[in-house]
Amino acid sequence: MLGHFNSIIAMAANAAKQTKLPMAATDSPNLTNDKNGPKKTTFQSWKATSVATNCDPRTNLPDLKWLGLYYVIYIGAGTLSFLALRNHIRGKKTNDFIDSLYMSVVTMTTVGYGDLVPHDFLSQVVCTGFITVGMLLFGIVVKLAAKYLVFKQQKVLINALHTARKMGPMEALNEIEIIEIDYTKCIISLIAMAVHFVIGVSVLVNVEGMEIEDAVYCACTTMTTVGFGDESFSSEFGRMFGVLWIFSGTSCLGQLFLYVAEVYTDIEAKKLVKWVIASNIIDKKDFEAADNLEKGKVHGAADFILYKLKEVRKIKQEDISCAMKDAGVDDRSVFDVIPAQSSEKK
Repeated sequence: MLGHFNSIIAMAANAAKQTKLPMAATDSPNLTNDKNGPKKTTFQSWKATSVATNCDPRTNLPDLKWLGLYYVIYIGAGTLSFLALRNHIRGKKTNDFIDSLYMSVVTMTTVGYGDLVPHDFLSQVVCTGFITVGMLLFGIVVKLAAKYLVFKQQKVLINALHTARKMGPMEALNEIEIIEIDYTKCIISLIAMAVHFVIGVSVLVNVEGMEIEDAVYCACTTMTTVGFGDESFSSEFGRMFGVLWIFSGTSCLGQLFLYVAEVYTDIEAKKLVKWVIASNIIDKKDFEAADNLEKGKVHGAADFILYKLKEVRKIKQEDISCAMKDAGVDDRSVFDVIPAQSSEKK
């Protein structure tokens, strides 16, 4: 029976390799509790491919330098456009170039104070195009973040399956249970946000001459990209500082959200890995006990597949019995003989 099972796994691995799926053909996981199986490895060697650590999906992601280049071109084009249309922009102005760069960053980050706004058709059309392109670039950022999280979860699962093959499923489950989720990046990001917030409030108080409560209010509305506009940077130096502070602040906030999502993904990936490994643990003795050699009844791959479909609730016993009855075949197969909860045994 195990020979049929392993042959099915090998066929699936070969198909995955041909279609470039993330599954190795030569090291397909064998999650049976066979005492004659591969020898266990130490925890130190297993930890190199553990569930929550040492997974760097960024190596397979597109080069972020291109995205950075796109943003540089985008900001440069926006600054030159607003500089050319400076007479079509109304609001409190300081230096033409600084104001144009400031308006580009405020628009790109969706802060939108409203202290500098287009006031005729031409400038409004240019602003509309600038905003649309900015949203498309933001969509690319979201796509990369989603791909990072999905790829990481896939790699975690594949590493865990191969580790379970080397160590044995029960030992792998025990080790996975004690692995703690890493919150370091979230904590560092929160600290960076706090420092960034304090620096912004300090500049707003000392340079822009705001009261402390107004400065806190302005910093909060800016970093969250709300930007009501009743409080904003109005001096030349303040806007120079604001260009860097607004861009870095919104970036820090986005990074924090990514790290929070990454932690949640790690938690869910850990649950998924435990479920996958546990649901595939089938003792060799269970299959041997299900066979009846005296009556010439040996369960094959079809019985195993039916058993697994029933175990994951993709098919019901009534459906199987009805199909077997129509075919005139005895429906008592491996999924009746093997206990229903055998996959959860420890």
